Amino acid sequence: MSEHYRNASALPPDMTDAVAARIADIAAEAITGIDPHTGLASDFLNQFNEVLMLLDVAGTDPEFNRDLRNWLPCDYIEHFETGGLRDSALVLEAYALCPLSVRRRFDRLSRDLSALILQGLADLRDLSGETAQQASAMLAEKIRRRVESLSAIIHPGERPLDNRAISALFSYVR
Repeated sequence: MSEHYRNASALPPDMTDAVAARIADIAAEAITGIDPHTGLASDFLNQFNEVLMLLDVAGTDPEFNRDLRNWLPCDYIEHFETGGLRDSALVLEAYALCPLSVRRRFDRLSRDLSALILQGLADLRDLSGETAQQASAMLAEKIRRRVESLSAIIHPGERPLDNRAISALFSYVR
């Protein structure tokens, strides 16, 4: 059994020991980062991060605006089946083993985020100038918050550091 399995406190309640062990083994074997507690890979978030990057540079080059207009989301399985990753079969096996309670929440939030992005991009098409920049920034912030929520589902054992936590770390080092 993989060393990754040792943090049992982060495991979902509906995950059996055998499934947890298999996911941990897959996570240890795969090159793509698979969380050993959920079986989900954060590489899936790249499609949403791409939109964030394009929103940041939209308006500077017509090519970026065209990329935004043509952006279409993929679900998890489609992302890894068509992404050309060497270990996509392992990623998909781990996803299939992911506890249903986690996968349902993750898939629902992914669909909601995709719908939010598509609607937000459609709304931006009719805007220009400063109004477009403000709407783009607001959309980007909504996307970032939801990507962080998806990341928290993928990696339940990781907690983002806020300013207080960072300050406490620095004061501990001093």
